[in-house]
Amino acid sequence: MEEMLNMSLPDIHALWQKYIKKPVPQLNKNTLIKYICWYKQAKENKVPLRPFLKLIEKTERNYAENKLKEVVYENGTKFIRSYKGEKYEVEVLKEGFLFRGEIYKSLSAIARKITGKNWNGKIFFGGNNGIK
Repeated sequence: MEEMLNMSLPDIHALWQKYIKKPVPQLNKNTLIKYICWYKQAKENKVPLRPFLKLIEKTERNYAENKLKEVVYENGTKFIRSYKGEKYEVEVLKEGFLFRGEIYKSLSAIARKITGKNWNGKIFFGGNNGIK
């Protein structure tokens, strides 16, 4: 699993096709990796795969439904987060999210700017815990 974490998403999709031989579900990279590992273990241990495949379908449905639930923050809402000893503040505007004089379309884009890595912005800024 360790080596998969460093792989690109297209490489993860190729592994999915190699092992599971089903269309790649619209899930995030870490979830895909987890399911590939589970699938390989189930197959090696001769565990029936049907319940596993149903779980993947259910997860994909839940993931899609949750993505449709867009959180709308009130203008003026502020997200405050400390990261590596530095304090970061983001303000919600009608046009997007204001961070250091620039407007971004998403909290995730700001989290990526701060950390250099892909993040779910709501998680990075603490969900409702980050709202001030």
